[in-house]
Amino acid sequence: MQIEIERMNQLNVARRSLERARDNHERDLNKIISALNQGESVLEKRLNELNVKKHEIAEANGNLDVADDDLVEVNAGGKVIVAKRSTLTQIQGTRLEALFSGRWDKKLLRDSHGRIFLDVNPTCFQAIVDYLNERMISSEDSPPSPPSVDDERTHILQCQLELFGLLDKVPTIDVEFPDSNIIEDAGHCTVLHDWLKEDGSDGELSLLYRGSSDGLSTSAFHSKCDNMGCTLTIIETTCGKIIGGYSNTSWASSGGWRKANKAFLFALSGGGISSPCKMKLKDENDQNAISNCSYRGPTFGGGCDMRVNDSQVRINPGNSYHAGPLVDGSYTIKEMEVFQVTESSPQARIATSKGKRAKRTSKALKSSQDKSQTVEPVTKFTDDINKAINANQECLVQAESDMLQLEDSFEDKQTFIEKFASGDAKDVVALNVTGTIMVTKRSTLCTAEDSALAQQFDDSKWTEQGCKASRVMEWTPDEVSIWAKSIKGLTEDVSVMLYENDITGRELLALGCDQLKMMGLKRAGTVALLLKEIQNLDKSSRDIVTLIEHSPYCFGKMLDYLRLKQLHSQGLLADHPALPKVCDSQKKRFDKVVKYYFPGESAKFILG
Repeated sequence: MQIEIERMNQLNVARRSLERARDNHERDLNKIISALNQGESVLEKRLNELNVKKHEIAEANGNLDVADDDLVEVNAGGKVIVAKRSTLTQIQGTRLEALFSGRWDKKLLRDSHGRIFLDVNPTCFQAIVDYLNERMISSEDSPPSPPSVDDERTHILQCQLELFGLLDKVPTIDVEFPDSNIIEDAGHCTVLHDWLKEDGSDGELSLLYRGSSDGLSTSAFHSKCDNMGCTLTIIETTCGKIIGGYSNTSWASSGGWRKANKAFLFALSGGGISSPCKMKLKDENDQNAISNCSYRGPTFGGGCDMRVNDSQVRINPGNSYHAGPLVDGSYTIKEMEVFQVTESSPQARIATSKGKRAKRTSKALKSSQDKSQTVEPVTKFTDDINKAINANQECLVQAESDMLQLEDSFEDKQTFIEKFASGDAKDVVALNVTGTIMVTKRSTLCTAEDSALAQQFDDSKWTEQGCKASRVMEWTPDEVSIWAKSIKGLTEDVSVMLYENDITGRELLALGCDQLKMMGLKRAGTVALLLKEIQNLDKSSRDIVTLIEHSPYCFGKMLDYLRLKQLHSQGLLADHPALPKVCDSQKKRFDKVVKYYFPGESAKFILG
């Protein structure tokens, strides 16, 4: 009997333990399910709040009447560019799409003619629009040509692509060298590819030889580079020159002088080289384009225009190749690299470039991912329940990450509009740079507060510059009457009529045919003449243009750099802009213009 009682007690204890375990199991499961449901509800609430915020901002700042076929006029740094709204907004989710979507129309900065004003380099913005136009008529099998400009503006174009959120959306020709210790400037990468493209020689670059790892010796060069087809040799000297040459004929340890009809020498930078220069063969049929022998490294030209012997490079320019900026002499090699150039399709290079650019945006994605919660997988339930819970948690974490990206994207676009695309129209400054019209913002000209340029365009002075044109909007009725009296062909009673109706300058510009007739003008010819003069007055008075008596090329270079510096200071560009690239013939003049506006040590702000 005692044994039965003890057994029953044990059963009761076991049952109660089982019930507690079941209750704990159900409680834990319900707690997890509740947390997941709560997380989902929070995300739904955040999404609704974001959509409400978007709707409120669109109502306050947007234009409800916009259509895809609208023609949008853009004043891009002084150049008027016209495109359909659908063309400018075709790449969804970008800053560019937000800018022209119509959601911010009332907020956008406009010039005196009502056009959307963008303080950018006009050539680079035109290149982007050209790409978008071509994209509208292109198929997947025939993608549009990537946006491109000359080498001096390549860096500016890249900055504009970043500014408008297009860097990972728009393909560009690969501008990065694989694993190069010498080529780090994106502009140098682009110009080398452009030079190769000129003769149809561009392609994939594969490192064959590097002096610092393989040894700066002739034998090491030949062991790595002989019989490898087309090659690009790049040399950095201890004095800072970056020079080299391309050969479409293989290197070899024997064979003497050889023909290489597409060969060329080049100079990129350093030691008196002010801008990149390509030196072609004087005669593409020259039988002495390159020299193949075991006791010399890469050798170009019958007179040894460029010859490498171990750690020395000898330059004797102007024989088989044009001389360019190369100076006769012997230089010690700091680093030398030889790349094999193999043909590849434009599509393949675009895909490669897109993949590399995607890495540049990984920081932005990581920012959102870092904010997301990391959840440990559940293992305490049965396999099927664990699997269902973990799948639900993974979806919730991904949804959280997506939500953060949506919020960050909206905040980014809002910041972009506020800092770059909005402002007071009075701050839009038109410049007549010895006949070339450039338009910018006063804040851009005042980027360096202590400069002479900033002093000229500060609050109290900049409106006094230029042509001293009258501000018609501020005319009194007396001034309107005096203006009317000065018009040849109008009788005095017209000026009297305007005065008696107390017409101000602002009202004068708003008058139309019906209003003039209401005031008593009856003769059709008088009405037509007065309307024509009002239109001319409106056109001539809209902009006060400041005269800048300097080279448009030099002042434009300086202005482009100030634009990029301003964008970087506002957090709209990630990296500091590169210093302006100036052609050799304008270098001395550019330095002088910069020092005029940035005297003394402040010139280093632009000249480095």
